[in-house]
Amino acid sequence: MEPSTHNPGRGLRLPGIIWAALAILVAGAAAVTLLGVSVDLALTYGFFALMILGHSVMHGGHGAHPHRAGAGGETDETGEAKDKPGGGCH
Repeated sequence: MEPSTHNPGRGLRLPGIIWAALAILVAGAAAVTLLGVSVDLALTYGFFALMILGHSVMHGGHGAHPHRAGAGGETDETGEAKDKPGGGCH
């Protein structure tokens, strides 16, 4: 019998983006039922929130890029400046 990597005592492990999407869904449902917000407005704001969340996840956070020193002691920061026309993440 082959060993299993599944540990039944560990429970269900979901990625952070799934938890955030569920939180957006719950907040939208609560806004519609408790505050009387229209469904169209809640869907619009939920869509914008998911776009912002997806953008953040795709880039992995803007501070997640370490600067490595090359052989001459210069960092990747100088090489990145030539590659990016206007700076920023795009």
